[in-house]
Amino acid sequence: MAFIVVAPSVFITFLIAIGIVCLCRVAHGYLLSVQTAINDLPALGVPKKTKIPGTAVVCGGSIGGLLTARVCHDHFERVIIVEPEAWLSTEEGRTTESWTQTQVRSRLIQYHACHASYALLYSAFKRLFPNLDDECLVSGIKAGAGDFGTQFEGKYLRVPYAQYLYNLPKTFFATRQALETLIRRLTLDPVVCPNIHQITGTVVGVERDPSNPTYLDRVQVRTEDGVSNIEAVLVVDCTGSTQAGIKWLHRAGGDQGKMSLDRLKVSFDPKMHYSTMRLTVTPSLAARLPPGYNPAGAVFLLVPNEPGDNKHFICFKTEANCILMCCGAWGSSDLPVNLAGIREHITSMKQPVPDWFWQYLDMLSEVEDTLSVTCGSLRVPPSYWTHFENATDLPSNWIAIGDSVARLNPFFGQGCPKALLGVACLNTLLHQVAPNTATRMPPDFSHKFFAAQAAKIKPAWDMSKMIDYGMSTTTPIAGETLKVGSFGRWFSHHLQLLSTEDDQAGAILWKTQMMLDSTTIDALHPVLLLKVLLLACRRWWNSQC
Repeated sequence: MAFIVVAPSVFITFLIAIGIVCLCRVAHGYLLSVQTAINDLPALGVPKKTKIPGTAVVCGGSIGGLLTARVCHDHFERVIIVEPEAWLSTEEGRTTESWTQTQVRSRLIQYHACHASYALLYSAFKRLFPNLDDECLVSGIKAGAGDFGTQFEGKYLRVPYAQYLYNLPKTFFATRQALETLIRRLTLDPVVCPNIHQITGTVVGVERDPSNPTYLDRVQVRTEDGVSNIEAVLVVDCTGSTQAGIKWLHRAGGDQGKMSLDRLKVSFDPKMHYSTMRLTVTPSLAARLPPGYNPAGAVFLLVPNEPGDNKHFICFKTEANCILMCCGAWGSSDLPVNLAGIREHITSMKQPVPDWFWQYLDMLSEVEDTLSVTCGSLRVPPSYWTHFENATDLPSNWIAIGDSVARLNPFFGQGCPKALLGVACLNTLLHQVAPNTATRMPPDFSHKFFAAQAAKIKPAWDMSKMIDYGMSTTTPIAGETLKVGSFGRWFSHHLQLLSTEDDQAGAILWKTQMMLDSTTIDALHPVLLLKVLLLACRRWWNSQC
């Protein structure tokens, strides 16, 4: 009988390899819970058996505020949305034909802009609104496979269709206008959400509970009838980039702990501009047009490839037989306003463009008389993050969600998903609140919420910042230089190139793009690191030959 003798060094190496794999899996599972909303999704749309007595006041009725109100409906006896724009409480604000709206959002410059959605949004909305698909249909909103046709150096990202048995998670192909109008109609439906009420007014302040100043007990609202007070068990700031909640807390008094609220904010300026154009396609032309990359909605997409590339282009099909095209650039405001300009913009990117898309643009010239510039050379405002998790004396029943906390470069399409991450954190924490805890939230509720939300925002913030810092025109955070994240940019660039030829890399990038079950450690898997290194060596060698 023959025996195989294994050298101790080989056995030890094998054990180390197994240990590394196990550690990666444990770390992935932990970060999946901390950094993503995947583990929070099952609890969305599940009502609490015994609701918390009192009223949750949501200050602001944009997408973040509407989703917050929908979640609070499952937990509180009453929910009030305070929204300044009166027309949003009318039938026009909830119409199934959003493109017919004559009113415009006064504080939302991107209302008619190109709007990216990710599979995370669709998955969450399906849980919050069971009739979502039917409502999308009557609203003309397209929902289909979450594949945007992302490409690098002319090669498409390898999307993991096989992992999902060729039933890829869906996403929306719609404008911000259509998506927000849909969510408003569903959230304010008195049959589905009878405990939600929207009033027209502006929150002008909050009052601390005189018997326990660690809580707020009233919200001051100015309406056309004057200023009134609303008793509140929970107050949620969804006022967006105005961050009105900080002003309310200053006026209400109180120490903000380790840092004043004014010093919690960090900001950098990507100095990016973008323009969005919309064309209406006739049925006869629609029948002749090439289907595009993804017939559900994604026609063609170009993103910066090499470090320093500063332009992008997006072409989507949206509601009402419209084609939306977005051109953007870091450090430049010279953007096209017609089809000829779009051709020049794409050509200047010096990336491979398939012949069918040039044909697509030629055919669109038939309806160029319908072209409208919905956003002309729009200046992207600075990105910021207010680290409320570092304030130790915030009211226990006050939180902030969405742009009230952080704003990212809209090119990355993470605005609505970022708000959803906060909403998912809120829902999970509310499920942990015992309904018999009188009429107060737990003393550590605000602290727990901001800590959980910050952990989920951080990957999106770091990614956006890393890419924006790769543009020489960006103004960095005070005390930082544009060299911050330089290795990450190098690694990300090579990982992107690898994703066009490797299924493992493609799956990780796609899941990261869709904000699904991918964490920051997944790209650092030992096997993937080796593949990236080999690719970098191969490209270096080819450049020398």
